[in-house]
Amino acid sequence: MELRHLRYFIGVAEELHFARAAARLGISQPPLSQQIGQLEAELGVRLFERTSRSVRLTTAGTAFLPAARATLDQAERAINVARRAARGELGELNLGFNASAPFVPLIARSIFAFRQAWPDVKLNLTEVAGRAQPTALVDHALDACFVRSIRRPEICDNIQVTPILSERLFVAMRPDHRLAGIEELHLRDLAGEPMLFYARENGATFTDELMGLLRAIGIEPVVAHTVREVSTLFGLAAAGVGVTVLAESMCALQSAKLVYRPLADPESTTAMWLIHLRDGASLPCRNFLEIIAKESAAAEG
Repeated sequence: MELRHLRYFIGVAEELHFARAAARLGISQPPLSQQIGQLEAELGVRLFERTSRSVRLTTAGTAFLPAARATLDQAERAINVARRAARGELGELNLGFNASAPFVPLIARSIFAFRQAWPDVKLNLTEVAGRAQPTALVDHALDACFVRSIRRPEICDNIQVTPILSERLFVAMRPDHRLAGIEELHLRDLAGEPMLFYARENGATFTDELMGLLRAIGIEPVVAHTVREVSTLFGLAAAGVGVTVLAESMCALQSAKLVYRPLADPESTTAMWLIHLRDGASLPCRNFLEIIAKESAAAEG
């Protein structure tokens, strides 16, 4: 049985007139009659009682009509689903990100724009430590990841690395801290200061890179506490447990109990990178990459 047989049957059943049904379906009457005959032969039942003056459904035809409509509707829905999936309107997008990525305006705008453009794509957002992200890409657990790193991440050749933005590092501290009155700080000002860091066991590269910057100028970091959550980092800084160094975008989390001072050293910068597989990206992923490319171009323009 073919879908066109169902369309022809429904057309005749609704018109109860072969000529009108043929005109509605866009075919001539003889082929329509022939197709209905083929359908009846395949089913082994008569669907219509025909006379020279009238056409009416048989008992079998009356029972078959709602089932035929349901089958045709389901087939059309399946066709629509396939076509939408081919356009990237359905499916899933699995994004990995580090703790600070959601606070980067470019990233937040891109995610919002993707949700607006592709509302039926299931968007899965997962916080993944920097060192674990390449493995998640290769294993196809993630489609793309945002990575924070001072330098371009050294990753295998089959992973594309795209710079998103570069930003200054800031020191967050209580307003009554001894360094709060200085408008611009240097890394050397942090010598001997109790500091708050992200826990290394989370695989956060930012902590290692920051400690590397301090040790490069002869400063051994004083670790007051390590944390796993951004909220804990800010809370302990506000409580005076220590100062913390963070990316400029994180300063958007304004707090009356904290002040932010930029680091003036040329090397006191950090960058955000987008990584994804060079080949085999899903269509939703390719659509997201296009959106973030447009947002990046708009930000630069």
